[in-house]
Amino acid sequence: MASYEELKPTKTGVPGIKITVEKGYDEETGERLRFFKTVRMKTLSDRAIKKAITEFEIEVANKDKTVKLEKINFGNFVERWMVNYVEIDLSVATKNDYKYHLDGGILDELKDRKLASIKTFHLVECINKWKENSVSMAIQKYVVLKSIFAKAVEWGLLKENPMKELKRPRVEKRHKELEFYDEYQLERLFEVLEHVNKRHKIQIKLTVLTGLRIGELGGMRIECIDFNKNTILINKSLQYDKEKKKLVLGSTKNKKARVVDIPDKFIEELKSYVVEQETIKNKMGRAWSPMIGEDGEEINFLFCRDNGYPQNPRSAAAAWDRIVKKYELPKISFHNLRHSYASYSLSKGVNIKIIQEQLGHSDINLTIGTYSHLTERDKSNASNIFNNLL
Repeated sequence: MASYEELKPTKTGVPGIKITVEKGYDEETGERLRFFKTVRMKTLSDRAIKKAITEFEIEVANKDKTVKLEKINFGNFVERWMVNYVEIDLSVATKNDYKYHLDGGILDELKDRKLASIKTFHLVECINKWKENSVSMAIQKYVVLKSIFAKAVEWGLLKENPMKELKRPRVEKRHKELEFYDEYQLERLFEVLEHVNKRHKIQIKLTVLTGLRIGELGGMRIECIDFNKNTILINKSLQYDKEKKKLVLGSTKNKKARVVDIPDKFIEELKSYVVEQETIKNKMGRAWSPMIGEDGEEINFLFCRDNGYPQNPRSAAAAWDRIVKKYELPKISFHNLRHSYASYSLSKGVNIKIIQEQLGHSDINLTIGTYSHLTERDKSNASNIFNNLL
């Protein structure tokens, strides 16, 4: 908050003002923080006074940014953690998730606390409070706090990590059956797809046939398709940045590019769709308004609006829900089409290492753990091949 008072003119008649800017209270002493500045000017017009006050407020704000790091509070550190780590190294989806949990309780509890003063006990109280509402939400907040304090130690702001002795909240594991379409349901689905919008048809088929994530589907560009080798390079994911309120083309979930194979019979259908997209682009002329990449070049998304700009990937999920309802298909989520790819591949004897690579899992143990109930069934079937010897 800023205020001012007029000063007596100098001996030569130059008027001036004394500006006061208040910045709350010192955390340690409790004293009110005030900054003062005397400004001489040619005239005391409202415009000149406002300009002088604004310039001093900016000056004070910049001084505030250089506050000693050992006195930084949790809220200030989180801002820098977001800028210097989350926005640079993590995906948009993860950033959105972290921001959700920060605004959903973490900052309310810790924002104004001096970072160095936060002890394990303070965090225990926070976690226990959040557990009363939802254990799963408390776990996710625990993950965010663990990342924040790990960076505070890594960057030299803290000697001890208050999260070190804090155990992750426990939740009773409940076995959740994976939902997916079996072979007969997939046959029915492919019959239905002959009657739906072509874009939705291609999106759904690609997901079932390759196991793509929805963001990877949205981030696919035409030049990533190799029609000679029947492969697609998956190296980007399209996400909606809730903070910036816009679509962002970023890295895949595990930040690794991969090449997925597509069936021979589908490649011609995909090629036909690409040709149609090129025809629409040519017809639109100047109305074509695609997303522009960091290099200043147009991005040729496979799935986009009529003007070339990409659609929010979630629109594919919304279209899927409408198709399921209209054609009375078994109700599963769009993401579970990815599971349908894996389960069908396993049932046909595809090596699980290939399935891991196709799905983009960073660790084969994740693939095995996710589809353990299916691999157990195949293990049982495998042992029965020796029956003919008995």
